[in-house]
Amino acid sequence: MAEGESYDGDEDPVVDEVDVYLSKGLAENLYLMQYPVRPASMPYDDFEVTNARIKPKQQKIEMEFSLDTRSPNYAKSKGEQIALNVDGMNKTGDTVYSSNLMDKQLLTSSHTASSVSRYSVGLLKDGELHLTPLHGIVQLRPSFKYLDKADVRVKQEKAAADTEGESSQDEEEEAKPVTVKFARPETDQAKAKRLASWQYLEQKRSEEAWVELNVNHIKDQTSESERNFLYSQGNDFEVTEFSTNPRDYLTMLMPEEELSDIKMPQMPSNVLSMTQLKSFPLADQVKQLMASAKVMGFSQLQTLISGNADALSVLRALQQVAVLVQGSWVVKSEVLYPKDTVSANSGISADILCRGRDYIMWRFTQSRCVIRKEVALITKLPSEDIKEILEQMSRIQVSKGWQFLREFDTGFVKQFPEVVQRQNMLWDAKYQQLSKSFKLGKTDLDKKGKSKDAAQGAANSEFVCGKERVKQAKVKAKTKAEQLSSVNTEATPVPMETTTSGLITQPLTFNHVTNNGPQVDPNNQQLRTEVQKFVLEKLLQQCIISISEMRRLLVSKLAGCPPGHILASGVSDTLLEQSAVDVGAQALNIAWPTNVQVEDKRIFALATHGDDFDKYRKVMMEMYQYNFKYRRNQFTEKFQEILGTEPASKSEFDKILKTCCVTKGAYWYLRGTVPIS
Repeated sequence: MAEGESYDGDEDPVVDEVDVYLSKGLAENLYLMQYPVRPASMPYDDFEVTNARIKPKQQKIEMEFSLDTRSPNYAKSKGEQIALNVDGMNKTGDTVYSSNLMDKQLLTSSHTASSVSRYSVGLLKDGELHLTPLHGIVQLRPSFKYLDKADVRVKQEKAAADTEGESSQDEEEEAKPVTVKFARPETDQAKAKRLASWQYLEQKRSEEAWVELNVNHIKDQTSESERNFLYSQGNDFEVTEFSTNPRDYLTMLMPEEELSDIKMPQMPSNVLSMTQLKSFPLADQVKQLMASAKVMGFSQLQTLISGNADALSVLRALQQVAVLVQGSWVVKSEVLYPKDTVSANSGISADILCRGRDYIMWRFTQSRCVIRKEVALITKLPSEDIKEILEQMSRIQVSKGWQFLREFDTGFVKQFPEVVQRQNMLWDAKYQQLSKSFKLGKTDLDKKGKSKDAAQGAANSEFVCGKERVKQAKVKAKTKAEQLSSVNTEATPVPMETTTSGLITQPLTFNHVTNNGPQVDPNNQQLRTEVQKFVLEKLLQQCIISISEMRRLLVSKLAGCPPGHILASGVSDTLLEQSAVDVGAQALNIAWPTNVQVEDKRIFALATHGDDFDKYRKVMMEMYQYNFKYRRNQFTEKFQEILGTEPASKSEFDKILKTCCVTKGAYWYLRGTVPIS
């Protein structure tokens, strides 16, 4: 614009223009020091710095200031007391306060920002602005290490006094054997845990040597000389001809920010921003949703996906990050535990975690419920990791173990049979890998034979994968399967129909009417006899058992029975209850824990076994009518009060308790009234 032209039309006119220079003379050594606990009206400018040092890599600074002990604001008695506590009466070696007074104060630094590339120091001189980039920003606060030294000194003096007392004894100490221990080779798991520990990180920090610093007063000639380096020396950089057009120059000054570079507000790890989610591509939306929810039905996922994505596109993206379990989708282990990471609980590697989690997911493809102890026995994972994995996809149920989080999604299985078939094949391949890793048997993948019975069974199933995939599965999958939670008292659930891989495809009940024949008459005497034998056998083993536990045990028994066994024809809850009464058991009317939700409160007990412990069992049954938990000594007192005696030995007492009760902490609860994980 021509000289003399006015800016009368502008509300904010330009009043001056200055040239900007970049100085690099102190760029590698310029720090901004902040004192957050010191008032701005009371700077440290007039204090004498007696010592200063720095760890350049960590940008850690320590500065020692002298205190004016002659000031009227200085409490001399307190200063003497602190010096006495730190250095003691008899000063030997290095002392903190040589003048018997607390005459100095130590300030230590801490980081305030991870990146200081946006900050610089600017000086305006002769119409020129000189900028010097900051190398670091630190905050200095008072250090109280002297208090730690006081504690250490007290402990050392006490230990020295104890040593003198022992050495004063004339008796010569006897020779004691020395045990030599050899350290085991460090495993990868232990090494990863050690490298992530606070102790190791603190040790690495302490290894960096301190560099002593010379401190000059703000008005010293040396300080003035150093301050001149904040001005550009003319040879800091070479200026080339400026040929960029205005639009490109503005773009260079203010580049368009990419979505990935935007720092969103921090949110809890288990919270997903739906606003942020809508800006992601479809594949990333699916991955984020599955990583956050862990388990989700397909219909629920579709409602959360933004845009007009069709079902097939969502399914393609879903199969990249999740696997099918009981008609629902569970996020893959590799998404939750990326390669080269370790467990936050135990420090074990991601590969081990993924194998263990895959095995747990495979178990849920075989049954509604899994037992935590059985999983731990196979996977050898730490208990914290197993609990974390189970909580992702299941919930604990009384007398059942861990039950899968969602009900079986029959609608998805009917709508997308090809996807289900593909997932079944993937689980077959996954089981082959798991069987090698955990040395499992082949009972769940026995694909021998393509008999007519298998083909007929396939015709009866609502959906199966392949023509030959039923006969072996209908028998062998019963070893794993659990009943569905939605049952009534007359129709007791049994394992769901499965493919040969054992994957659940359709829920059934014991009183299920098939195309092969009519429903079996529950009044069949042969059936009643077999059920009575089964119930009596279990009551003699456990003494107390609930109907839901009977169902679970019956499912396990059926797994070992040949096809067509009478027990597989249909056993209802009513028949189980009647059989328990027929063999001499009685339904218990007991007190229940108030903080435990139990779906099935039908518990039967067989107190009479024909041995010497019957009288003790009867007393215990009566006690549980009034309270749901007891201590061990309370049983002893009750036995003495009613029977005038108690079990002869501790082993006999333990045998009586363990057949009727389970222990939680210091209390004993009746079996079936509290969950067993």
